[in-house]
Amino acid sequence: MQGGRVEASQFARGCAERLRSIEARLDYSCGSRWQGQLSVCDDLPSVARLLLPLQVRCGALLAGSDSGWLESLAAMSAAELETQSSELTRMVTGRLNELDRAVPPVRKPSEILGEVVFKQFKGHGTFLGTVIEFDQQTGFRLQYDDGDTEDVSWNDLRTMMMPRGTGEAMPPAPKERGERPPTTPGTPSGGGGGGGPASSGMGAASLKRPAEPARDEPEPPPPPPPPPAKVARPEAPPPGARKKQLLAVARHSTGG
Repeated sequence: MQGGRVEASQFARGCAERLRSIEARLDYSCGSRWQGQLSVCDDLPSVARLLLPLQVRCGALLAGSDSGWLESLAAMSAAELETQSSELTRMVTGRLNELDRAVPPVRKPSEILGEVVFKQFKGHGTFLGTVIEFDQQTGFRLQYDDGDTEDVSWNDLRTMMMPRGTGEAMPPAPKERGERPPTTPGTPSGGGGGGGPASSGMGAASLKRPAEPARDEPEPPPPPPPPPAKVARPEAPPPGARKKQLLAVARHSTGG
């Protein structure tokens, strides 16, 4: 009996390590609480409780997979577990293999440049940022929509990225927000549960997002041609002047 429990505990810890490895390949982290549960996973129900939220993060990658048995296993008592342990162990192993095949490898840093992320600053609101640079020492550099920048580790960046293919909505931007607290470029932000840039498996030393090509501005239309100069119309002679001129010419020609 005791030997069976030890064996089950060892199997559960092995599952926890596989779950840790699979979760690290996702863009979006399962969170610090999930990470903490990995360290105390020592039986099949614990494995099931870790598998369920991980499957949610995988979203469409496991479309059609049945999870009812996992929910039952997560709430199973020790007595119930003893009668079904062999079959449940086989099913858990199969589900881990499914996840391992479905989740793609860790993305290269160059594939993450340009990614749009959302970060909550307590008391200030949600801010939009773009990944613009990667450095092996300082991590990923974000540029927020107010022009400020911040360096974050891969683990911290994953908490800001949205799950792919899960149908989860983007974080709502507040109608009003205050000034964002200042950030200091050059040092990855903390709070990501360890695993900075050097331990993320990303070997590139330094990458920058390519600058967008300058757009050719259309030339302004030519100015309209100047209006034609006005020609002054000669003033008309006073009434009777033309008649007097003709009489004078007639007298001169007749000698009178």
